[in-house]
Amino acid sequence: MSNHAVVSLPAGEAGATEARPVLPGDRPAPIARRRRGVRRVSAGQVVAMVLLGLGAVAMIAPFLWMLTTSLRSPGHAYDLPPQWLPTEFRWSNFADAVGGPVPILRNMLNSAIVAIATSVGMIVTAPMAGYAFARLRFPGRSSIFVLLLASLMVPAQVTIIPLFLMMSSWGLVDNLLSLILPGLTGALGVFLMRQFFLSLPESILEAARLDGASAWGTYRLVALPLARNGVSTLGIITFLTSWNAYFAPSILLSSTETATLPLALVLLLGPYGAGNLAQVMAATVIAIAPAFVLFLLAQRWIIASLTQSGVKG
Repeated sequence: MSNHAVVSLPAGEAGATEARPVLPGDRPAPIARRRRGVRRVSAGQVVAMVLLGLGAVAMIAPFLWMLTTSLRSPGHAYDLPPQWLPTEFRWSNFADAVGGPVPILRNMLNSAIVAIATSVGMIVTAPMAGYAFARLRFPGRSSIFVLLLASLMVPAQVTIIPLFLMMSSWGLVDNLLSLILPGLTGALGVFLMRQFFLSLPESILEAARLDGASAWGTYRLVALPLARNGVSTLGIITFLTSWNAYFAPSILLSSTETATLPLALVLLLGPYGAGNLAQVMAATVIAIAPAFVLFLLAQRWIIASLTQSGVKG
């Protein structure tokens, strides 16, 4: 039996046409390896990562304290220095917060009704107006858009009195409709959608018009499907804004039954902040949970919207 081994050259190398025996004294054929370059991290990148890490810790710390406080006894809620990790697990705080004198679940339902209604209204009206400002030509378009942008500079504290008088004349004070109707559209939503529609390639819309599509058909069949990421992001932002709103509900709503969740948390804290802080933090955890889950589920649409709006065709 021969002691000679047979070796084949790697495919793709010159001369790799047939196998040959390995003779004594032959050196093994070199094996081509890809050299991976080592990425060097600059000092600026290290500083940026450290700053981002510190910022992340600073933002997470209040939520961590809220969670740990919600699991403590009332006597340890104000311990100094604060304890960042739970030392006791009093799940009864959550039951007491829900079953207390403030109807937290009813208030959560009120917030959900307002947030869902305003989100649906915003994603219906704002894209239409934004498309009109971005792609349609009509007299006074630029002047109207400037006035729209100017309205963003007016603080809500200036318009709340006229809004209250209007809702009072309609008999809608202490009614959820007083929050839903003003939130069905908004200047910020129109502005965001206008900028998004401006980022769409004009050639796609022009092709639809050449095919005989009307202005409404071009918007409904071409522009709106391409803007689904922007519309989704607008709906999420509107939902979270309505869910967390406190100023307008504190003026337009007056009863416990119609109060939204932020008002309920203040009522639960009691006058002069003398309420049970552990129960308040437990109710706050309950209030944050739906918004937190919604953001986790929808973050890919938000990222896709930001990425797409930054590329103009």
